Amino acid sequence: MRRNALLESEIFGMHNGSVQTRLCPNCPLCGSFGNILYRSLSDRIFGAPGVWDMKKCGDLNCGTLWLDPMPVEADLAKLYANYYTHEIVASPLRGGPLSTFLARVRAAHLKIRYGYGSSPLGWTEKLLGLMTYLHPVWKDALEASVFYLPIKSGGRLLEVGCGSGLGLQLMQKNGWSVTGVDFDLGAVDAARGKGLDVRHGQLSALAFADESFDAVVMSHVIEHVPSPIELLRECRRVLKDNGVVIALTPNAKSRGHRRYARHWRGLEPPRHLQIFTEESLAGVASRAGFNVVKTFTSMNGFVYQDLASADLAARGAHIMNARVAMVRRILSHMKGLGLGWLHVLVPGRGEEVVLVARK
Repeated sequence: MRRNALLESEIFGMHNGSVQTRLCPNCPLCGSFGNILYRSLSDRIFGAPGVWDMKKCGDLNCGTLWLDPMPVEADLAKLYANYYTHEIVASPLRGGPLSTFLARVRAAHLKIRYGYGSSPLGWTEKLLGLMTYLHPVWKDALEASVFYLPIKSGGRLLEVGCGSGLGLQLMQKNGWSVTGVDFDLGAVDAARGKGLDVRHGQLSALAFADESFDAVVMSHVIEHVPSPIELLRECRRVLKDNGVVIALTPNAKSRGHRRYARHWRGLEPPRHLQIFTEESLAGVASRAGFNVVKTFTSMNGFVYQDLASADLAARGAHIMNARVAMVRRILSHMKGLGLGWLHVLVPGRGEEVVLVARK
């Protein structure tokens, strides 16, 4: 009995006396040995309990970051007690010529790139749509807003981790038949208040029928789950033949991570259990059984990530949706413009990894 108790204490512990943990000495994705990258990380945004160490996989073909020890699945809810699950949405410009002009540019780009919108494009709109290529960060944000999906009128789309449903609303407006899933009951209630079909719970527990959807999408979800391969397998099961999964997640190899190190907003300990690279995310999708797997990186979200990371580095904390001085915002946009063009010339270091996996 004493031997068993000692063994159990080695595998399961208490982190800061409140969150039960398990040892995770090897990479949870490829099994390779890892070295400590950061010690004593804490949640400086939402105040989740615990002090956490993060490792980096030693396999150059993987490079995943992960927590060790890692919270046990039964205690994950404790990490979200004060979590803000709704999307970060930039305040829209007030009405006027500039707002109207930018709306035309956005609509034209999505029409050209993905076929959205019913109005035919004249030469003026075609030229306006090409303007987004002058600002790669903005272009990436526009394309991420529709999950890089071409139009499929009447196509069935499932968003895993849909939050309050803002993404679903946009995709519904663009002709998709949408369904959402989220574990946060408050977010589910908010989404249902918008008239959306949103289910409460984990995807695996909702028992959707085989081959129910043309597309499954998730934005900043897969890094939160303890079993990403199992999640992708379930996504594959509910996909129709030739259906596609799109997943957006922080990029462990991003320039933002290189710049801010332990203060990078994308780390988000302890809710981000693992942080992927292009290589490791592609490997997970292949192991989940997908036939065609593609990954690339994007500059979507750069300005927010940069401002939040700078807060964490300079002040030791970041308050979401706090007012940001105009000068700081302008400087971050200028930085984004330069790094956006660098990303065009030398890709792979964007803030997000994007997975496109087809059944």
